Amino acid sequence: MNPVFHSADINRVADLCLAAGFDRLIVPSEPVALKIHFGEPGNTAYLKPEAVRPVAELVGKLHGKPFYTDCNTLYRGPRQQTSTHLDVARDHGYFLERAGADAVIPEESDQVAVEIKRKHFRQVYLGGPIARTGTLIALTHFKGHEVTGFGGTLKNLGMGCGTRLGKLKMHQDCPRCPESKTCRRNQTLEACWFGSSASVQERIVEYADGAVKGKRAGYVTFITAVSPACDCYPHNDPPIVPDLGVLVTTDPVASDQAAADLVNRAAGKDIFRALYPEVDWSAQLAYAESLGLGSRRYELVVK
Repeated sequence: MNPVFHSADINRVADLCLAAGFDRLIVPSEPVALKIHFGEPGNTAYLKPEAVRPVAELVGKLHGKPFYTDCNTLYRGPRQQTSTHLDVARDHGYFLERAGADAVIPEESDQVAVEIKRKHFRQVYLGGPIARTGTLIALTHFKGHEVTGFGGTLKNLGMGCGTRLGKLKMHQDCPRCPESKTCRRNQTLEACWFGSSASVQERIVEYADGAVKGKRAGYVTFITAVSPACDCYPHNDPPIVPDLGVLVTTDPVASDQAAADLVNRAAGKDIFRALYPEVDWSAQLAYAESLGLGSRRYELVVK
């Protein structure tokens, strides 16, 4: 079982990172990608720079070069294009003076194909800054999600690190589509989104696999403002449970399992199945474990 360090006080996040061995992830003078969702304009549940700044500062103290990063969205909006996505990041406080590091968002042309040879994909398409960086720390806001049940570390890594082309491929399930033989839309980034929850979850996991392949990686999950739906909406509903603090680990599967367990325990039921009865959120964890990304068994270490 891998340790997952937990504190109800998110201000202790840097201490948890050191307890989890993040100092061994940092190579002096080399860049460190801090993978984050900058939040959609109008949404207030996304991670605030004050919460994650201690991680960026810790990386700097360990002589790494941190930068916040995400990839553009497939759906239309200000986060679909790099220039306006950067505007959103800065509007939400993600610049050096406030967040401890600047934001870097690649253009769609800056993508790297990473070979994985899994069930759905032989290669995945990742944002260049993420693919080229040897150390990655995922800063994740844990919340509900209508397609995957919840959005946690695996989704932050998989869907978040994929380019717009990658995001399209994660949503598509063309072989099962009755219109696939006559459809021409698959040739463009405006193609339809079609795929079962289980299929999308597996594809997201394969992208997460590619995102961390060959990297030194750590995972920080904030269980705060746990909204019932994704931070991609321009609004958010009230939290489904009280704030539960922060988790830190080097196991992405254990991170998501522990976060789900804590939220469901606080709710007194499987709140994600209650919100989305048709979605089995455990599919992503089982598949990730089968690929060797981590273990669903963990030791919760409370600090």
